Amino acid sequence: MSEQELSNEPENLAQDDWIHRLKKESWEAELLISAIAIFGTFQLFGLIDWATNRFIDYLHPSQYLLGYMIVFLGLLAISILVSMFVIHFALRAYWIGLIGLSSVFPDFSTANSVYSEIYTKRLLLILPKLQKSQQKIDELCSVIFSAAFLLLLVYSISAVIFSAYIFSYNFLIEFLPKWLLLIPVWIFVSIISMHGLFSILGNMSKFNEHEKIQRGLFYTVHVSYILISGPMYKYVLQISTIFSANFKKKKGLVFLLALFVIIGVGVATYKMIHTNIPYLTAKSDFYNDGYEYFDESHIYPDYYQTQNQNRTFLLSPEIDSDVVKGGVIKIFIPIFKHEAGLQKKACGVFEENDEAEGKARARENAFELNCYKQYHQVILSGKSVEASFMQYRHPRTKQDGILGYIDTQALDLGHQSIVVKKIKGNKAVSKWRIPFYFLGQSSKS
Repeated sequence: MSEQELSNEPENLAQDDWIHRLKKESWEAELLISAIAIFGTFQLFGLIDWATNRFIDYLHPSQYLLGYMIVFLGLLAISILVSMFVIHFALRAYWIGLIGLSSVFPDFSTANSVYSEIYTKRLLLILPKLQKSQQKIDELCSVIFSAAFLLLLVYSISAVIFSAYIFSYNFLIEFLPKWLLLIPVWIFVSIISMHGLFSILGNMSKFNEHEKIQRGLFYTVHVSYILISGPMYKYVLQISTIFSANFKKKKGLVFLLALFVIIGVGVATYKMIHTNIPYLTAKSDFYNDGYEYFDESHIYPDYYQTQNQNRTFLLSPEIDSDVVKGGVIKIFIPIFKHEAGLQKKACGVFEENDEAEGKARARENAFELNCYKQYHQVILSGKSVEASFMQYRHPRTKQDGILGYIDTQALDLGHQSIVVKKIKGNKAVSKWRIPFYFLGQSSKS
């Protein structure tokens, strides 16, 4: 051994000792971080709600399936994270219990068993050693954080990249040809496909020494991780490579990760029911001559202000109540950001001229309101009516729309309905039927 190696030996030993000491004491930080992570991860479900509503508002319904893929995968990722941290917390607490148990009592054996020797020997055949259980659970708890970090990093960066592309596409489509904007999609699909092909071939034993295939596997993996993980690709690749290289040695990790996925799918499915995510699939189908999200044969609380107070984003028009008494019905119709195409087809483009800013703004507001009236149709109990509309911003959901007042003098007592349609050409691209019970004119009216 050289003099330099001898001089560095104490330093290396001290470093190794520090790492081992940190490893032994890291459970305290893990337990604290896990508790904080459980609370913080549950808050991320609100982020999925927000992202879903933004996609509904801004994306054209023909692109809703893309938005659905992003938010549902995000919901699944968050659900798996929740399961990871909850299971980690439970395992680490159990591990602490084992440590405490071993400090008080010796491991179970025939020497200290209160049971018969025959029964005890049979128990020892199926029960693991206490020290082995401690080590195994400690290992599982330690790798959960790496798996959680990998999942969170991959999804968050991918979601940002794909969302940025979708919104950039919708912005640039007015200025650039569609085929040019789709080039990144074809490049991504081609690289991912090549990655899958080379992964299959490269992991076959007969191609382990094949220079071109192994080199192709390396380059496609390299580029794929750059596309999916952006500037953090090296760290994502490092963690995923360590996991994949050690799966054969640590088969318990496979079952643990499978458990995370199963629980995550269950949590994601339950949570999805309480979000607007299903709307992204139903409306995209409707725009392709499929079905409506709101069935005309049902009554939905979303239609009535008295029943939808927990809603932070309206998917349909809204009236005050399912019971109407008085001479006027007030209805709010949300105007989604993606309706710019409907507005342009119905009214054209607002033309500016050389006039004062105040007058120009007033004329533009009048143009927009008139445009909204042209592609909205209101039908009251089978008869088309002219509602008195004004532009309005919903105070609870902060959505822009139009607020209309409809005269009820011609209505009969009993069950009635309001049908609202958004018209594009001769086709209703959105349609809602809002039932209510009319009690007649109030004494004041």
